Amino acid sequence: MDWIMLVRKIIAYIVLFVLPLLFIFYGVFSGFFGVEFSTEVLHYLGRLSIFLLTLMLLSKYLSRIPFLSFIQNYKKEIGISSFLFAFLHILLYIVGISPSEVLLEIFKRRYILLGFLLFALMLCMFIFSFCNKSLFFKCASLILPFSLLGSLHYLFSSKVVYINAMVIFFIILILLCVDILESKKIKKVEK
Repeated sequence: MDWIMLVRKIIAYIVLFVLPLLFIFYGVFSGFFGVEFSTEVLHYLGRLSIFLLTLMLLSKYLSRIPFLSFIQNYKKEIGISSFLFAFLHILLYIVGISPSEVLLEIFKRRYILLGFLLFALMLCMFIFSFCNKSLFFKCASLILPFSLLGSLHYLFSSKVVYINAMVIFFIILILLCVDILESKKIKKVEK
């Protein structure tokens, strides 16, 4: 690997993962997240994860805009950062909860299951991206439908419907519809 590319990847991880993490630490100690900071940090980590995942999914289309074409070069870094924030989101959620309580929460609040399904796929993709590229690409074909589940998790997890959650949901829904239409066109051309 070229050393310039390595430096670019390190800078990408610093911008996408380390700086937001430092902001979280600063926010906790400065009181930005309030007295009940654990809930706020939990939601902040989840939002970062879904925003980065949406950015990664949009990168194919954003790369057509001249000043945003660099995003396509950092898809893997964006995806890994999204996974790491999702991992921290789940880790913060289950800290101090017994496994039986976690299962009870999943069955009581179904939207948690939606988010967990997306996380399970992201975990498989994270592992396969390092050790088995063919399985990674098989899992990658499922990322849009599972991302829709994750956006539903984001939409239903708050007591109030936020415009950000609606925008993320509709962006992923539109991307899924476009993907389905493009795959149908490819199948028609092959016949």
